[in-house]
Amino acid sequence: MNERIRYFIAGIFIGLSELLPGISGATVALMFGVYEKLLDFLRKFKNFNLILPLLIGMILSVFAFSSLIDFIYETYPKNFNIVIAILMIGYGMFLIINTYINEGINRGKSFYINLFVAIIIGLYLTSFHLHPNEEPNLLLLILFGFIACSFLLFPGISGSAFLLSVGVYPLIIGSISNLNLNVLFPFGIGMALAIFLMPRLINKAYKKFGKSILVFFGGLIFTAGINNFL
Repeated sequence: MNERIRYFIAGIFIGLSELLPGISGATVALMFGVYEKLLDFLRKFKNFNLILPLLIGMILSVFAFSSLIDFIYETYPKNFNIVIAILMIGYGMFLIINTYINEGINRGKSFYINLFVAIIIGLYLTSFHLHPNEEPNLLLLILFGFIACSFLLFPGISGSAFLLSVGVYPLIIGSISNLNLNVLFPFGIGMALAIFLMPRLINKAYKKFGKSILVFFGGLIFTAGINNFL
């Protein structure tokens, strides 16, 4: 298969994965074998001829599938929430158990403290909700865009799962579908800041603390999934 076509197809699936809580865009990039070149591009602006079709695929996918996801959410909110909750609970459990069993992480007190702190923070985050009809807080939207885009670079961590855990997932999906620039513009500023500032830092942090980070976010996502049933 032509490399550009492969990167374009990878971009479509990465974009779709970023819309679905519980699916990591970076993990999908790893599956397609494009993760390393994507990081190289963000750190050193290399391989632009391959990254361009990947970015086009991502953008097309996000705008194409966001309307479908927004329609499903608006039409079948209860069923959608149940499916997403199950997805997040399963994904969170997978992150925790897989890291515990296969990643050689320290299984002592630090593991359980890390998980306990993640659950407590997850419970706190679910008390915050920003609904689509509210006047958006620009600083918060910039922060959410920054964090969600940063998670794109972490294999195993879903940016959309984070958005759901803090209650802004429906707002972002709806805003993409309806081209609500009042929300998308500050959110996009946060994403742009993450793209320029975070690649080197995230690469070092993931290599040094990646396993603990996976456990922490596994607990956070699991808790958000449980609370999605309530």
